[in-house]
Formats: sequence, structure tokens, C-alpha cells
Amino acid sequence: MTKYTRLLGIILLYTLCSLHTACQGKGQTQQTDSLTESTPQRDSLQLVFAGDIMTHGPQIRAALTGAGRYDFAPSFALVKEQIQRADLALANLETTFGGTPYSGYPMFSSPTALGEALRDVGFDILTTANNHSCDRRGYGVTHTIDVLDSLGIATTGSYRTPEERPSRTPLIREVHGVKIAVLAYTYGTNGLPIPHPALVDTIRREQIASDLHRADSLGADYKIVQIHWGNEYEKNPSRAQRDLALWLSEQGVDAIIGSHPHVVQESAFIESANKKAKVFVIYSMGNFISNQVRPAATRGGMLLTLTLLRDRTTGTWTTKPSYQYVFVEKRTPQGKPIYRLRPVSLDSVPSGLALSEAIDLKAMQQYYKSIPLVR
Repeated sequence: MTKYTRLLGIILLYTLCSLHTACQGKGQTQQTDSLTESTPQRDSLQLVFAGDIMTHGPQIRAALTGAGRYDFAPSFALVKEQIQRADLALANLETTFGGTPYSGYPMFSSPTALGEALRDVGFDILTTANNHSCDRRGYGVTHTIDVLDSLGIATTGSYRTPEERPSRTPLIREVHGVKIAVLAYTYGTNGLPIPHPALVDTIRREQIASDLHRADSLGADYKIVQIHWGNEYEKNPSRAQRDLALWLSEQGVDAIIGSHPHVVQESAFIESANKKAKVFVIYSMGNFISNQVRPAATRGGMLLTLTLLRDRTTGTWTTKPSYQYVFVEKRTPQGKPIYRLRPVSLDSVPSGLALSEAIDLKAMQQYYKSIPLVR
């Protein structure tokens, strides 16, 4: 056997071994994927929702710790445990990460430290379709997504380009074997044009129906629409909100989470002819954190917990809501700005509040005692 023949034999043997190893590796990958797909589906989940997250100018200044450094973690310290207990935590981000100069109303742009605090407190998903999505034009839309991507927080409702949209909506998050679909839409962007090529999802029924159909094709078990609608500061949902909620229930939505009015509005179960289970809607979650003061109801909002229970016989999900009101404590008794979310009941005032804070909390409590919430 010549050296040339031996060399060919060695090359052939090496090639066959390499192919065998590659095939084994491919088989192992397919097996891993198969195991992932067969994750047992849990029969109960807890989802937590927060309302509008905003940072007005005084909040940004209160979070300043040094030259160019900000810390928003203290704002969420008292609600962190409840958010982290959830299987999935979601909120509406009603600001942008649009760079400096940072600003509050009317053109929001927050330090990225806010995103870091929201990640650390336990939020998994932030929806980005609201009337302030375009406050910092194209950079505000795209850089907000960049920041949240870098923090590992999932988003839906706005996109860098139209081509990116199918990968972000419907947003499907698998939680303990249950595929949760999240979609987000807004009534508009305060008259600002949506900057090309960026995209923000607005309320268009044909598009929403198509998105929900795609969620079904992707195997969604439970579909949530977070929707920015209604009239600011109004206690009762508008006729347009009620009509759209009924239509959404007929499209197969399981839960409708409203925002924009900045005050909590009622919740209800909608009877839908083509749904086996009742559809939950809360017309407005109110503010989560902000510097709004009047009316007093804007001083707080709630953490909404939806407990999802699956009927093993029919496969349908039942939604059981519970509510934890929160109040934005803005000042200590010494007058120091703090902007801290404090869980509260509607029947008592915690000790240790500054007098002005206690007065506003009592006014907020009186307002919310009259809001009907289903259990």
C-alpha cells in the first residue's frame, strides 16, 4: 500500500467518524427539544399585573444618587415580594428610554436605571404600546426595546421595524408548560407620527383578529390583551371601551387588561356566546407609579393577581382575580422625596405617613371604595 493510498484511507476514516459524531449530536439535540416540548402543563398559575409606570421630573431627580447615576430600587422595595412570587409579572411601561436629557411629562424619557429596577423587582414582560411610545421619536421607540432586550425583559406593542413585528407579537411565554400569549395596542400616540421604520400597534380590529388567530396557530393556551384606551381620570369606562371589550371577548381573548385613564376602573366578567369560560376585563389598572397628584385617585393603583385554574376534563381555564391597592408615598414626615409604592387597604391609614400623604390616601380610599371589582 502506497503512502498516498494510506493517506486516503485515513481521510476516509476521519470523515466517517466525524459524520457519526455529528449524527449523534443531532439526535441528542432533537431529544432535548422533545423533552422541552413535553413539559407537563400545570393546572394553576398566578399572573401579576401592574398599571402605568411613569417617571415625572421630580421622580427622576429623587432617584439621582450622583453624577449621572440613578437608583429606582427603593420605589419598589415594599411590593417586590408580591411581584417576585408570581409565575409571570407584567406592566405597562408608559415612558421611553430615549436618552438624555431625561424628562417627565409631556415627553417622557427615563434613565435606564428604571429598567434595571423593574428587572430586579421581577417584571418579566413590559408592554410598550401607549400614547407616550413616540415621545422621543424613532430613537425613543428603538432604544427602549434595545434596553429591555439587554435586561432580559420581554416586550410587545412596539417594534424597530415592521419586519421585526412577527417575532414579537403575539408574544408567547411558556410558563410551567402553559403557553401565555400577550398582545398590546394603543388608541394613539398623542398625535405624534409613528416614526418610520419603527412601528407601534394601534387599535385596529382587523389586525387584532389576525394576531389572535396567529396566537391560536402558535398553540396559545391563554390569551391576554393589554389595551391603552378610554378617557383620562374618568371613573367609569366609556361606551367605546365596553363595546371593544365585548368584541375582544368574541375573538377568543381570555383576559383584557386596560390602561390610560390613570385611575382604576371597574372589572367584570363578560359572557361570550363562543367562549366556554367567562372573559375577565379590568377597564383600567390606574397608575402604578408616577408623580400625579390630582385627582387623588391618581396617587395609587393596584397590583392585580389573576389565578388561572385549568379544568382537566375540558381543558378550559377559569380566571380568579384578586386586588392589592398601592399608594405612592412621595415624602417622609421630614419632607424628603422618596416615591415609594406602599401596599394599602381601603379601610386604614398606615402609621408613619406624612400628614399630607395621609390626607391624600384617605381621599384615594374614598374614591376606590365605590369602584366595583369582581372576585
